[in-house]
Amino acid sequence: MGGFLPNMLGDLLRLLKTDAPFPFEVAQQLAESIAGADSPAPVDPLDRMRLEELVQLADLQVADVTGMTTGVGGKPVAVIPLARVEWARANLFAWRAALEAFASELRPKPDATPPAAPAESGFDEQPDVGALIGQWAGAVAPAMIAMQFGSMVGHLAVSTLGQYDLVLPRANESELTVVPQNISAFADDWSLKRDDVGFYLMVRDVTLQAIVARPHVMERLRSLMLEHAKGFRPDPAALETALGESSDGAPSLEEITQLLGSPAALGQVTDTPEHRRVTAELASIAAAIGGYAEWVTRTVAERTIGSGTPIAAALRRHRLGRSENERVADALFGLTIDQAAIDRGDAFVRGVLERGAERELASLFVVPENLPTPAEIDAPGLWIERINLPPVDSPTN
Repeated sequence: MGGFLPNMLGDLLRLLKTDAPFPFEVAQQLAESIAGADSPAPVDPLDRMRLEELVQLADLQVADVTGMTTGVGGKPVAVIPLARVEWARANLFAWRAALEAFASELRPKPDATPPAAPAESGFDEQPDVGALIGQWAGAVAPAMIAMQFGSMVGHLAVSTLGQYDLVLPRANESELTVVPQNISAFADDWSLKRDDVGFYLMVRDVTLQAIVARPHVMERLRSLMLEHAKGFRPDPAALETALGESSDGAPSLEEITQLLGSPAALGQVTDTPEHRRVTAELASIAAAIGGYAEWVTRTVAERTIGSGTPIAAALRRHRLGRSENERVADALFGLTIDQAAIDRGDAFVRGVLERGAERELASLFVVPENLPTPAEIDAPGLWIERINLPPVDSPTN
């Protein structure tokens, strides 16, 4: 690439370099740009009123099936219908504290001893591109991370069918944000009744909120996701290779933006026993959450919409068709409630119920100790046995 790469990196450095630990405005601008790429559709007041009715019905049904409190802090569940751009903006602000915490862990750590300046000579020397890439990646890492988060949220806004396609600690936990435009398009694509789809999704998200809004569940997820982020290591050579292979000649601005919006631009997760443990725990909790919510939603749907509703099958196809842009969260946070996680958790719930442990299932998210381990999520009998053991300090007869 001759002298092109150093010149390009210098130009991008001036554009992206920032002293802020997490340039939130960069994430917001990119998210809103992606979410609003198509002509924005304002929320129809009738859609707003109907969804508000549906979430109230869903709230009653979920509370009846699970026995859990569905509101947060004494507040009833509220649904906030939004256009795509509004959804992206609202959720970025709600997730801001969590994103900043993750960004601080993802940032490359400065070298203890910076490289010495090259000795002066009378010749024009070719700069060390590898060293330049490393310095450049560290300098613009905050903007790169912000672009990744912004791209992820923007693409989510275009496809999301609810609040919990991305599970992160958030403000406004008593509110469910939805995009009626997406729900209507999904229902129409699958020839489903819009009200049935809206109700089904409200049941699912009310259930998910009742679970993840519990302080011990969200704190456990937050702790594990931060541990996962600590295992992410910058790899400047990977960025250099990607930039060099992005096109036959000089990479275009669009190609560069796509590269910076990919987790590979920052590096990769280290493969260590500790990281494998964190990944396994995140996967088991995601399965428990997704499988339990699937069971509750299916139970309520059979009561109200009727057994054999095609909505579940349509949602399965929707999840399996996730784009690469939507999978960025998998790499960055290590947590995703995708179809594989839901199937794994659904098998766990079925296994618990087949053993007649309805009472135990109702306690799944009551206390931290009842969360299943990676081994137990695939062996529900072990989980039932463990949570029924007497406390360690209990007197023996």
